[in-house]
Amino acid sequence: MSKRSHEEAGVAPLTPVLLVVVSMAAALLAVFQWMELLVLRSGGRTVCSINDAVNCETVWNSVLASRIHHFLGVPVAGLGLIWALTAFGLSALLIYRLMSGSSLGHVVAALRLTAGVGILASITFAVGSAGAGAVCLTCLGTYAVVVAFALIVVKLLPGPLQPAKGELRHALLWSVGLAVGSYLVLLVPGMNTPHANAATAALDKASRASARADGDLDHAVESYLKDLSAPEQQLVSDSIAIFRRSPSPPTDRFRVRNRRGPANAPVKLVEFTDIRCSHCAELVELMRQLERVVPPGKFSVEARHFPLDGACNRAIAITQTNGVSCLGAKVQICLEGAPDFWELREKLFAEQANLTADRIWEIAASGLTSREALEKCIASPETEAKLKEDVAYALEYNPRGTPLVVINGREGTALGSFLFAMVMTNANPNSPAFAGLPPPRQQIQ
Repeated sequence: MSKRSHEEAGVAPLTPVLLVVVSMAAALLAVFQWMELLVLRSGGRTVCSINDAVNCETVWNSVLASRIHHFLGVPVAGLGLIWALTAFGLSALLIYRLMSGSSLGHVVAALRLTAGVGILASITFAVGSAGAGAVCLTCLGTYAVVVAFALIVVKLLPGPLQPAKGELRHALLWSVGLAVGSYLVLLVPGMNTPHANAATAALDKASRASARADGDLDHAVESYLKDLSAPEQQLVSDSIAIFRRSPSPPTDRFRVRNRRGPANAPVKLVEFTDIRCSHCAELVELMRQLERVVPPGKFSVEARHFPLDGACNRAIAITQTNGVSCLGAKVQICLEGAPDFWELREKLFAEQANLTADRIWEIAASGLTSREALEKCIASPETEAKLKEDVAYALEYNPRGTPLVVINGREGTALGSFLFAMVMTNANPNSPAFAGLPPPRQQIQ
């Protein structure tokens, strides 16, 4: 179509090109954020997490983001991609209508409707990010692109901002149709994207509580607990009751083999896990998040093992046929002295759903320890003895399953809000910070 024909249609030649470019930029940003989310869920570090204030991980683990993913089946980045694909499809349709000399009314109305939805969604997500207490730089980039798209649609396309009644119906058909089609295409990868676990989501407000502490940690914890939902407060109260009634057996004979955090930390955590236990995978992620939201030096973590397989754990009656639990425990024991132990351990748990014996070997040997060295270590009687030691240690607390969390020698729970509160109060169940909690349930006392 000639330049004169474009001008007669009321659309400058550059306008549809700008719309296509901006919508493609939005799509690329959404794809990048989705890929970074997968990195986060697999135990890696994202490039957009700079510090506590500028941290996309905090935003992506927020309650709002978690609920969107849970109810819609796609993460927030997926919603951004749906919007971008819809905007791109309508921009391409605008070019087609211009080239064919067809009426532009329905397409322009659909573009404006899409731009309006993008602006409203950006405001909603910006408020949600502020509520999470962090800034997501890639999200800000997305908001800027959406605003640019809206400005082009409003300023450079012809016709009134409010479409005619007949145009609105067709505009809805076009925009909703493209959005639904994009959603259905992205639903499968969205459902296969790991969710933020509930324990991590419960720590969304913890970083702000920690930052507000100013030395008064009890007051910070008290404020944090007040902001929790009533069911969550009840769970924290029940967890404290479990900690109070827990025996404190002598465990000096179980020497520390590896520790993350200072040896003189006031709170010493020991976690017993099984590589196939989903709640254990949540605990591993939770511990990593906990390190980021509490003051440095407050706690240390020991990683120990309680494989739920009778082949290597005398306390378990059932023997697994695949041997994954036993192999996963022994591999971790053999990696204990390696500088990349914690990183490889997180990778193992992040791939829990797809773990096989072969995949365990691949992940374990991808670090600084060779497969040959690992095979020799796993076959050694020393490794067998260490695993038996872990099982014996766990049995001091009569575990009912995994994960088992021991806090300063007493049994606790893997509840994120409880662990945050205990670390912040130096594991003092009598802290005044807990005074506002409801009484523990009768069956817990």
